[in-house]
Amino acid sequence: MKKTNQKGFTLIELLIVIGIIAILAAAVIIAINPGRQFEQAREATRWSHVNSVANAVYSYAIDNGGNFPDCITAGETDISGCSSYLVDTYMAALPTDPQATSGNGYNISTDGTRITIASAASESEVTITQ
Repeated sequence: MKKTNQKGFTLIELLIVIGIIAILAAAVIIAINPGRQFEQAREATRWSHVNSVANAVYSYAIDNGGNFPDCITAGETDISGCSSYLVDTYMAALPTDPQATSGNGYNISTDGTRITIASAASESEVTITQ
């Protein structure tokens, strides 16, 4: 009987390695949770947008003797009505919510002394206001 030196892997060995890699990949994907990561990124974008609009409104108020723009009313309104007051002077453009289907996804209102800017489409249980 002649011994032959066969090199390589058997089919069973290859299938076992592929199975182990698949299990590890599934565990990593579950740990990373890409859906949650995207949700957190959109929420961070919303916080940034709300803060930017608030800064622009307060800058407008400083420049205009403490008066808020006329577009801000006691009832919630879409911030798109404030573009003539804020865009170009205090902001480059009004922000748009990452998942807005119509309008820009942000509402603004006032109680006379304080403004409230809110995201209409927050995905988390936290209400994003400034």
